[in-house]
Amino acid sequence: MSIKHHKPLLSVENFSFGYDTDKEPILKNLSFTIHQQETILFIGPSGSGKSSFSLCLNGLYPEGVEGYAKGEILYNETPLSTVQKGEINKEIGVVFQDPESQFCMVTVENELAFTLENIKTPREEMAGKIDDILSSVGLIQEKHRPIHELSGGNKQKVALASVLLLNPRLLILDEPTANLDPASRFEFIQLISRLKQERNFALFIIEHQLDDWLPMVDQVIAINRHGAILVEGTPEDVFYTEAEKLKEEGIHLPRIVETVLESHEGKVGETNRPLTEENLASWINDTAQMMNPIHRGNQASPPGVPGRSEVLSIKNVTFSRGKKSILKGMQLSLHSGELIAIVGKNGAGKSTLLQVMSGILTPKTGSRFLLNKKYEAWSEPEMRKVMGYVFQNPEHQFITDTVYDEMAFGMKLNRVIQDKIEQNVNQLLNRFHLISHKWSNPFALSGGQKRRLSVATMLDDTPSVLLFDEPTFGQDAQTREELMQMIQTLQEQGTAIVFVTHDMDLVDRYCEKVYVVNGGKVCFNGQPDELWKRTEILHEANLRSPFRIRIQQLLENLHLNDKKQGDVRAHANIH
Repeated sequence: MSIKHHKPLLSVENFSFGYDTDKEPILKNLSFTIHQQETILFIGPSGSGKSSFSLCLNGLYPEGVEGYAKGEILYNETPLSTVQKGEINKEIGVVFQDPESQFCMVTVENELAFTLENIKTPREEMAGKIDDILSSVGLIQEKHRPIHELSGGNKQKVALASVLLLNPRLLILDEPTANLDPASRFEFIQLISRLKQERNFALFIIEHQLDDWLPMVDQVIAINRHGAILVEGTPEDVFYTEAEKLKEEGIHLPRIVETVLESHEGKVGETNRPLTEENLASWINDTAQMMNPIHRGNQASPPGVPGRSEVLSIKNVTFSRGKKSILKGMQLSLHSGELIAIVGKNGAGKSTLLQVMSGILTPKTGSRFLLNKKYEAWSEPEMRKVMGYVFQNPEHQFITDTVYDEMAFGMKLNRVIQDKIEQNVNQLLNRFHLISHKWSNPFALSGGQKRRLSVATMLDDTPSVLLFDEPTFGQDAQTREELMQMIQTLQEQGTAIVFVTHDMDLVDRYCEKVYVVNGGKVCFNGQPDELWKRTEILHEANLRSPFRIRIQQLLENLHLNDKKQGDVRAHANIH
């Protein structure tokens, strides 16, 4: 635990923030402190104002959006509102979900030099500082590379390096791993943990996926869907004592905590409240749990059973951008009512493959069939009636000025009568918790709300094929669960569904088949349980076993160690 100094580094005092004075503020009367070297985990439902708050903490809001604020945020006992613009950003740094939104220059070296120029670093000191920070984040080999050529994980490291050059005393991370493949995500969190120990900054983390962050967290602050503080305290107290409050707000519990609470019917004592996977495995081992606390969930029947026809196939597909080959001899088939996942490292070609499947991109060679008809034989309007596509970036598919019009657009194209449009839109807005944003601009929604809207626009009818690029990205526990229930209902109605995803727990629980893409080729095609056994493929594709498998492996190691110790004791007794 960090040492709390007498004087807080940052104090939030009855702080409220809103975008429109005619409406309720989205953040209400927040009060807490952050001390030097302390790590705060800030959680809440999608759309509760977490990202907006991160920009209030470093002084960009409310002025940057013509919003309004009440109360005060103090940095070293000085109100942020009185600090000269630009000065506070040297002390409080932010790393966003999308690192590309922070870049100004073409190459890694120039991006970091730009940061140093802004703080008037003498030119003769720049090269040394750039090399030092690139070594710290493990990017020295990428110094001269164009940023657009880097993987998602390395782009996030460049964004982190830019902020760390300022030597901030408080680092704010706004879902920094949301776009990273599983191995890069874990590596980034380990990097932050190491840098925090080396540089002694305070850390303010906004996240939905919590488990890997827990070992470094001192305090948890949870806000509710109305932007007010729900609970705060140590991770053990918040997650084990206040679990029901969190679940009622749709906030993710750590998988570790869920596992313990499920096996104890929601009640655990003051001791033995594990927060790491190793401690959870020891707890299961020591308490000799008779049941298997890590369950996989229900899966649909495997492909090939009677009544499941092939609805989409691609054969020997290649695709290039300029001279760069992206897809090489790609083969894939999809059956009615099937849910498959496409997984792999950042930059492997997953999103490109999905766009080729959707008909947005045309391959260089190969054949594609949709409902036994070549893609070339489909008109665009007819294809869109039977196939839906949800982009990785929801904003890429928004074309109207209001959430209502976005939802109604496809129905109007299909000449649905107005009364039916109104009924369908309101039903979907309620199901996706967007009814209060009916007349909002889609671009003004939170990241999670934009994702829900992009999914909802595809569900006004029951298409034959639905393609999703990171469908659960940025979603809280409640909306993630509701989305998956809708997906399973569509499956039952015969819709074939494809997920490009970094979420291995989702693949493990719901998908009956998984394609691993690496270097533009499919290097694995089979059931998830088979993939988890192929450690060399997981390693090469930057994947990580799902939570269920990791705990099983830790338990097997514990049992093996217990057996070895028993053998040693038996051997000692014989002699």
